[in-house]
Amino acid sequence: MTDSSASIQPINPDPRILTLLVIGTEDNVRAHILRQHSLGVAEVSAWSRPIPVPHCPDKVLCVLNRIMI
Repeated sequence: MTDSSASIQPINPDPRILTLLVIGTEDNVRAHILRQHSLGVAEVSAWSRPIPVPHCPDKVLCVLNRIMI
């Protein structure tokens, strides 16, 4: 028997990287991303494309990775 915890990989091995995840309806996610852009948080193009959430037909998710300095 092997130790399964040894095979677990962190989402971002670099501790400086912060991952932001937004889940909601496509309209709400898009509005949030545009709001973050207007506040200077991140460019719209820095976010992932909308990804459908399994078993939630009306939900999508978008991901943003940022290096925290």
